[in-house]
Amino acid sequence: MKSYFQINESISQTEKIILPDDTPMRNRPNTITTMKTTWLTFLPYAFIKQITQPANIYFIVIGILQIIPVTSYTNGVPVIYGPLSMMISISIIKDAFEEYSRYKSDQEENNRKSHKYFENQFIQCNWKNIYQADIIMVMENESIPCDILILSSSYQGGIAYVETKQIDGETNLKQKYSIYDLQQKYHIDNAINFKKDNSVKFVYDQKNPILYKLSGTYQISNSEVNSLNYGNFIERDCILKNTEWIIGLCIYSGMDCKIMLNSSQERTKRSRLEQYMRICIMSISISLALFCIMASIYEFLWTNNHLNYSYLGLSKDNVFVDLGLWFSLLSYFIPISLVVNVELVKFGQAKMLESDKVMPNSKSHQSNLIEQLGEINIVFTDKTGTLTKNSMQFRELFAQNEKEALLCLSLCHSVVKSKNKLIGSSPDELAILDYCEQKGYVFQGIDNNNNLTINQTHFHRVMSFDFSSEKKRMTIVVKTGNEYILFCKGADEVLLELIGECKHQQVIHQFAIKGYRTLMLGRKTFKQNEIDFYLADYKKAQEDKDEEMMNKLQKTLESNLEFLGITAVEDLLADDVGQTIQELKSAGIKVWVLTGDKVETAIAIGYSCNLIDSNDMLQVVTETTVGSIEEVFLHYCNESANIALVISGQALSVMLDNPQLKSMLLKRAFYAKVVIVARVSPKQKQQVVALVKEYLPKAYTLAIGDGANDVSMINEAHVGVGIQGVEGTQAARAADFAIQEFKHLKRLMFYYGVECSRRNALTILYIFFKNQVFITPYFWFGFLNGFSGQYLYDQWLSQLFNTVFASLPQVLYALFDEMHPSSEYLQWSKTSHNLLEDKPDVYVQFRQQPIFTIIKFWLWVFNGMIQGLIIFLVCTFSTENQNMDNGMTMEFFEDGVFIYGIIILLVNLKVLTFTYTNYNFTIFFIVLSILVYWLILILVNDYELSPSFNFYRYLVSPQLYLALALTCMLFLFDLAIERFYDFQIYVRKPESIELV
Repeated sequence: MKSYFQINESISQTEKIILPDDTPMRNRPNTITTMKTTWLTFLPYAFIKQITQPANIYFIVIGILQIIPVTSYTNGVPVIYGPLSMMISISIIKDAFEEYSRYKSDQEENNRKSHKYFENQFIQCNWKNIYQADIIMVMENESIPCDILILSSSYQGGIAYVETKQIDGETNLKQKYSIYDLQQKYHIDNAINFKKDNSVKFVYDQKNPILYKLSGTYQISNSEVNSLNYGNFIERDCILKNTEWIIGLCIYSGMDCKIMLNSSQERTKRSRLEQYMRICIMSISISLALFCIMASIYEFLWTNNHLNYSYLGLSKDNVFVDLGLWFSLLSYFIPISLVVNVELVKFGQAKMLESDKVMPNSKSHQSNLIEQLGEINIVFTDKTGTLTKNSMQFRELFAQNEKEALLCLSLCHSVVKSKNKLIGSSPDELAILDYCEQKGYVFQGIDNNNNLTINQTHFHRVMSFDFSSEKKRMTIVVKTGNEYILFCKGADEVLLELIGECKHQQVIHQFAIKGYRTLMLGRKTFKQNEIDFYLADYKKAQEDKDEEMMNKLQKTLESNLEFLGITAVEDLLADDVGQTIQELKSAGIKVWVLTGDKVETAIAIGYSCNLIDSNDMLQVVTETTVGSIEEVFLHYCNESANIALVISGQALSVMLDNPQLKSMLLKRAFYAKVVIVARVSPKQKQQVVALVKEYLPKAYTLAIGDGANDVSMINEAHVGVGIQGVEGTQAARAADFAIQEFKHLKRLMFYYGVECSRRNALTILYIFFKNQVFITPYFWFGFLNGFSGQYLYDQWLSQLFNTVFASLPQVLYALFDEMHPSSEYLQWSKTSHNLLEDKPDVYVQFRQQPIFTIIKFWLWVFNGMIQGLIIFLVCTFSTENQNMDNGMTMEFFEDGVFIYGIIILLVNLKVLTFTYTNYNFTIFFIVLSILVYWLILILVNDYELSPSFNFYRYLVSPQLYLALALTCMLFLFDLAIERFYDFQIYVRKPESIELV
């Protein structure tokens, strides 16, 4: 998905709606789809997707070689297409299941209920039956079905309150406004006249994914053109709160809605294990080619040297035909079941994660990354709503005149009172008003005449200026008696300019280092003639739409304020955040906090959540020039010290634009214990993650956040995790994994990350091992037949090796094995934690010394080749001189049946060597996988597999028990290596992360 922060915000206004003429636009339905295909195109799409996979292309070619008579050992029958069809079918069924899940989710979304205007009344309809230019009605606590402009609301002033949890993860309410000139025209009581009045023309931005921005105009009949803004706009999936109803105009519908344009698209993220597996497939393919070339050359030379032996019936050989034949014979060098088995295992692991009772409501959107959770080096985290609850508590008030300060706080806010309940867009304001009420200043609401009531005393609101992210302050002018008073509250850096000299900046600093969010308060009084003069000028500027003049007049009005006080509000930490961060640090994971808060507040949060220790040396970089930043970095040159690096957003901007500073930043951050970036924008969050990936290519990153402003950071990291509430958020949908609370990150990484990394690595190694054991006797059998290409195993039974005889045990291992099992059954179904969650040292071991490496891969391959050779030699030469009842010796086919059975026994027992948890059902399926082969031999004993085959003679054959004893010895040898020599990690030194 392209980040909306990188899109050019100069958008032409091309969308146009004229009411009632364009109601509705039938070509813009409010239907969403997350399916990759339609049900008509699914099978062709899924089939083409499967047959274009490199591994499947390889087996398709092998099947063609089996059809060609001169290269076939199967009498022209492509027997490999049997298991290949099974593998492809399983993959298609898995894709169909996932596609059906998306379809079901889409249907639930599209069939949600709302009301739209039809034939002079509002009727109930499904969301999918709403179209662009439809007029809709949304009731309290209902979700907004599409992107709308508010035409009217139940409040006389046209105010509406919405919860934007789905967009930004915040639970506080946002205040929106109806279009003032349309409030009465489109009031619910006037519905019968909606189509009778003069037309209204709306012109607004074309569809785009830019959140928090909308501009346009509206014109009633031929009157003057007026402007629209983001305050008149509500995005799809927001929830109407504390407002009885609103009537809105659908301007973006379905996939054109902003939240859908910001939805995460399918991304090509691959885990380290998957990347290594691709390398191993390529290397084993080269090995296959070398073996085939050697075998075909040997056959060519042997045949030409034995042409004189007429009883052999030999003719001159073609080396290229022999090469094709050996490619067909040794095709099992590359496991046919590898990709499908790994995909199924990861899919099953993801479903277990989603069913985890310890982490309720967790989601996995990228199951192929599940093992990457066990190899993270750096965690990037948002603060508000992620480390904190976004739940405010009033802590302190510093005031020279407490009564005036409390009056300011009681009047200067955007909170309204409805049904004896305070409703506001800011949790800070609600916490402040609760404190005021405790102190006896009770806000009782505002009436239709703009009178605010505090303790039965009326204050007439003359004018007010709402808070904005640019101005960072809110101002209100009230009249009480004959006195006009201006109250202002806002960020300290802004109010200090308006107040002038202030002797209490140390108080602000003290509040900030405690982790509190601070606001400064100011006041000013006016006479009647001063206010009248100002109002006249301001009204003229409004009529002229002179934004610059309006801002200038506002600043003049707010100048020379009298200092009133400073408030301190605390954003409470989320549950177990400190413990989780401490465990992450113990596992050697660097934690970077990227927050929009001021530097002092970010530092205080760092201390409170155990991110910064008392022994750490703070290095704060707030300078905004190249020279001063270089000086700061050079001053702190001790790489061995415990440094907590804190950077402001402005300093970061300078660094990102200077290559030398960028390099210095990464070097300092590399050695720092903790990195905090404060006052950072969403785009800068993404840039920081990208910078680390560029300069630390061996480091694996994880980003976690809860809002749409974290989506770009989450998408940039190797693994993205979203925090979701009960109703989910945009970040949770865009992320690879979604959890409910930050504390669940520990279980996600330490349990699922470590276990899935271990199981999946060993599963891949095992699949290559068992195929080498299976195919190696084929190669060595060539020395006994002049590499003629004679097959050793029954051509039909051999196709069942990876699908029936040696498949299920490895899948069960990958799903259910646990390093630290408890007495309860299956960890994901428990309500208790796993011991791995309290063992960060295990995480360090598996990250620094991963199980799957190129060296380890070849050790497993060679181990399989050696064991296959030993089985071949013992089984072949122990039966070499064994006579049958008719005096003849055993056929090579009977040797093949013998070897095949012993291999099935060995590879199934091999699973037990690296398994920690042996449940009854896993043991049962291991035994069943072994017995199935021998049961099949009993069933076909009456049919002539070969002239000499007799299964029951094997039961009394001493050679059988010799081979069984050998198999047990090989099993015990493997077990000793795995368990006592720590074969899993000794072959590799710990990986180190280096700067490039």
